[in-house]
Amino acid sequence: MLRIQPRVGDTMYTRFEQSVEMVGTRNVHSVDTTMTSRMDIMILSHSLVQASDGHGTTVLAITDSVAMQGHGTGASAPNETIQHAMQGRQARLHIARDGSAELLEASDDVTPQVEALYSGMPATLPERLVSVRSSWERTAFIPVSQESDSAHSARVRTTYRLDSLSSNGNLAYISIHGTISRDSAAALVSESLRVGSTGTVTGHMTMDRKHGWWVQSEVAITIKSIVTRIVEPVSTMQVQTRIVQSMQTRIAP
Repeated sequence: MLRIQPRVGDTMYTRFEQSVEMVGTRNVHSVDTTMTSRMDIMILSHSLVQASDGHGTTVLAITDSVAMQGHGTGASAPNETIQHAMQGRQARLHIARDGSAELLEASDDVTPQVEALYSGMPATLPERLVSVRSSWERTAFIPVSQESDSAHSARVRTTYRLDSLSSNGNLAYISIHGTISRDSAAALVSESLRVGSTGTVTGHMTMDRKHGWWVQSEVAITIKSIVTRIVEPVSTMQVQTRIVQSMQTRIAP
């Protein structure tokens, strides 16, 4: 089976990179204004496997370094508070066999945004035994406001497929295809804003079955959103977002 199950004492060294590009076009009194921005982030971290039981694995995740850079006409300077909160901080996580994460303990000064990052890992692996060319589906919710319930979230429905195994069977190659949706008639994201979104998720990931951990992934997410201000002055903004993420992990016993 495909299961997250690293050995106690293992250390995973991870390089995570993400680029978020946004193009927003706002129409006010029949005049369009367009802003563009891009935020790049790179995080180097390592995770120590501390315990394992029948339900999952407890790891201590330590962020070694963080680099952030903003670009574009609408880009803001990297949030130094978030960057400082992430760098050098520790979090203890419980990783279930299907890949979902629960934050058990974190540094006192870790911000809610960082807590969301640690706990935002959805289930990705199947609940059953699968063979090559088999697929399975997972559904997750991404909050679009301060509220975290499904009414204030976008739905991500993803299909994973076990494309192949390495010649020795140690590596599993998995492809990813999904959709993102949020009905504009759903709950307001604030007192005056209504948001509707559609999008796609594509990519692939590699799992080391011998060590029970992810070792590589490449994911591209494209989202088109319509943001409507429903109080005077009424206005509408179209936002095109593209997120590209990559991750490489080296496992040391």
